Amino acid sequence: MGYMKKRSKYLILLFLFIVIVSILFYLNFNKKEANVPVVNGNIIQVKNVDLDAKSTNLKTMTEGSIFVEGEKQHIDHIKIVAHVEIDPADWGGVAFYIPDQWSVSSITSSYPEHQSKLKPAEYVSTWMNYSDDSSWRTMIEIGRERNYIANGGGTGTIVIELSPDKKGMSTSELLKIGIEVGSEEKDGKRVMGTDSVEVPVF
Repeated sequence: MGYMKKRSKYLILLFLFIVIVSILFYLNFNKKEANVPVVNGNIIQVKNVDLDAKSTNLKTMTEGSIFVEGEKQHIDHIKIVAHVEIDPADWGGVAFYIPDQWSVSSITSSYPEHQSKLKPAEYVSTWMNYSDDSSWRTMIEIGRERNYIANGGGTGTIVIELSPDKKGMSTSELLKIGIEVGSEEKDGKRVMGTDSVEVPVF
């Protein structure tokens, strides 16, 4: 009889040990799962950007991606990540045109890289358009000189964050982001943005 009680006691202890180990394993497993980073969690579309000043002799270009976040029926956020390279002789630089009903929430720039004495923020300018006739609200310029004197060019990375005026912009609405590069002087006329493209988003 005592043997049976002793055996039962060991079985109960063994059972409790198994339960505790199982709980600890489960908690540790869930902790690891929680630490796994989410990749492209709310990304519903990615558009590639690739544009150069091919109509000129300038080696100015930009390439990158436009990431659209939201759900199937609406867009909540847009992020433009682009590498830019501006020719030393180019005073036109690179420009991004942001459509109406979208606001620029932040701009991060490393242009011009590898030049520690220069401040990247001084090479980015933002222009607002208040005309009712234009489809563009904001123009973001990188390395563009309106005095028509080139600033020496360089390379860098630009990150532009966009937010819609109204929450959950419908994916059915026409949305285009304009990009232009380059400059030239022809027949006495100076032209900024010799090459351009409109990137449709939905």
